[in-house]
Amino acid sequence: MRMSITALALSAALCVSAGATAQQGCPDTLPSAADILDLELSASETVAALFDLAELSDSCPAPDAPAAVDAAALQRLTVDAVDAGDVPIFLTAIARHGARGDLEGALDVFFTLEAWANNGGMTAEQWLPIAERMRDIEAGLAGPDARRYAQAAYERALRNAEEEAETRDLPVVGSAIPDHVIVPVFYGTNRSRTGEANPLEFYGHERAPLELGVVEVSVPRNREIGEIRRTDRWQGDLSALRGRYFIIERVQPIATEEGFGEYLDLVMDQSERRELLVFIHGYNTDFRSAAERAAQLAVDLEIDGAPALYSWPSRGTTLGYFADANQVIRPVIDDLRRYLEILMEHADADRIHVVAHSMGNRFLLRALEEMAEDNPPPLDEPFFDQVVWASPDVDQADFLYTIPELLHLAGDMTLYASASDRALQLSRRIQGGYPRAGDVTPAPVVLEGLATVDTTEAGDSGLGHSDYAGPALDDFRAIVWLSLEPDQRCILEVETGATGRFHRVDPRDGGACEPDVFKYSITALRRAGPDGALSAVEESLGDRGNPSFADRLDEVSGYIRQILGAN
Repeated sequence: MRMSITALALSAALCVSAGATAQQGCPDTLPSAADILDLELSASETVAALFDLAELSDSCPAPDAPAAVDAAALQRLTVDAVDAGDVPIFLTAIARHGARGDLEGALDVFFTLEAWANNGGMTAEQWLPIAERMRDIEAGLAGPDARRYAQAAYERALRNAEEEAETRDLPVVGSAIPDHVIVPVFYGTNRSRTGEANPLEFYGHERAPLELGVVEVSVPRNREIGEIRRTDRWQGDLSALRGRYFIIERVQPIATEEGFGEYLDLVMDQSERRELLVFIHGYNTDFRSAAERAAQLAVDLEIDGAPALYSWPSRGTTLGYFADANQVIRPVIDDLRRYLEILMEHADADRIHVVAHSMGNRFLLRALEEMAEDNPPPLDEPFFDQVVWASPDVDQADFLYTIPELLHLAGDMTLYASASDRALQLSRRIQGGYPRAGDVTPAPVVLEGLATVDTTEAGDSGLGHSDYAGPALDDFRAIVWLSLEPDQRCILEVETGATGRFHRVDPRDGGACEPDVFKYSITALRRAGPDGALSAVEESLGDRGNPSFADRLDEVSGYIRQILGAN
C-alpha cells in the first residue's frame, strides 16, 4: 500500500526543504523515464514508477522534466494499469497536474481512476474524497460548464456514499466456519504516529523513537499462497470483506516493555512449539503493508507461536528509494538491535526465525554486526535458529565481508537471490553499477556457512522481488519447519558457478523430486511429526484406487524416510 496523499505531500515538501543540504533524499542523479521503461515492468508498476519519478523530479535534479515523465506515464495509463495500492500515487498525479495548470492531464488520470472504481475497485465512500478533490481542481481551472459538471459528479458521489452507509450495517449471511483468522503481530517501529484514527494510516514515514505494540490483522483463508488482497475499508461492518481481503483491525501501541512482554508471553503460552517469526520489511513499504506481509507469512508458514515485525520509516513509494536509504543510520540500527533483544528476552521462544527483505537487510546486517561484536564466538547456543536474507538490497562486497562475522549468531543462514529481480536491477543502476547481494548476476554470493538459493525460476509476476513469500515458499517452509539443509531439500538443484556451489529452485519442475512430492512430505512431517508422517501420507494418498496415486505415495514415503534417516 502506498502512502496517503498527505504523506506524499509531506515527502515532497521535505525533499524541497532539504535543498540547502545537498537535497537530502535526492541522489546525485535520478533515473530517467527511459530507465524505468527498460525494466519491462508490468503496466501498473510502470505507470506507478513513472508517476513517482515525476513527483521526485519536482524537487530533485533529474534528466527529464516532471511534465515529460508525467506524459510518459499518461501514454501507458489504462484501467488495467491501476492497482489498489497505487491509488495515492494517482491522487498525487492529479494534484500535480492541477498545480501545473494541466487540467487535461488531471482529467486523464481522474477518468481512468473513475472507470477503475466503477468496476469495483473501491467503495463509494472511498471515491467521495477523490471526486471532491477533482471538483476543487476544476473550480480553479475550468470554465463554467465544466465546473457545473464537476459539482454534479461530486454530488452524485456524495449520494452514492450516503446510500452505501445506510446499507453497511445490514446483517451478512455466511458460513458458520470462519473464513478468516485474526493474527496479532507484535511490532517495534521507528515510525512516528500520524494522529489519524484510521489504523491504515496510524503510522507515517517520519522517524521517531522506538515504539512497541500489537497490530491485529485479519487474514482470509481462501486465497493463493503469498497473495495479499487489500481493501481500504476500515469502518462499519467488515464481515463480508474478511473472507476476501486482508484487514488491519486495530493498532495498539504498548507504553512499556514490560506490558509488551507480558502480552507476547501470553500469546506464546497458547502455542505448543513456541515459534517466533521476526520480519523486517524492505523499501517501498508503509506500516500497513509490512503488517500484512508479516501476518501473511505467519499464516502461510503456519507459525505456532507469534509473528513479530520491525517497521522502519520507509516512505512507501517506488522512488522514495533515496530517502529510504538515508534511514540506515546508527540510531535506527540500535533500535532494531534493542527490539531483537526485547523479543529474545520476553518471548521465551524455543525457535526464533528472522527474515529480512530487500533494503531491510541493511538494517539487519548492521544490527547483527553490533550483536556479534559484543557476543563473539563461541556462544553457548545461537541466538536465532534461522536467519533468511531475502532479496537483500545490500552491496555485494559489503555482504561478503560482513556475513562471516555473523554466522555464529544463527543455527543456519540462507540467502534468496534472483537474476529476475527488477527492483534490485534498478537499485544496481542507482548505485553506480555495483552488484547487490540479492542479485545472482554476474555471479551469486557463495560463502561457507551460508546457503545460497537462486530463485530466478520462481520469479513472481511483478517485480520478482518477493519470491520467498510466494513461489518459493515451500523451500522457505522446509527451512523454518524442519531446518533442512539445502542438500536435504529435494526440490533444489545443485549448481556450480564462478563463485562456487549453490542451489536453484524451480517450483514448476523441481529438482530430484517433483514439487508436490516435496510439499506433501514436508507438510506431513510438520503436521504429524516424525512418528505420524508416514501414516498421515498413507491416509491422504493411499486409498484412491488410482495407480498414479500409489506411485506418488511411494515417492513421498521414500523422501520422508530419507529425511528421517538423515536426521
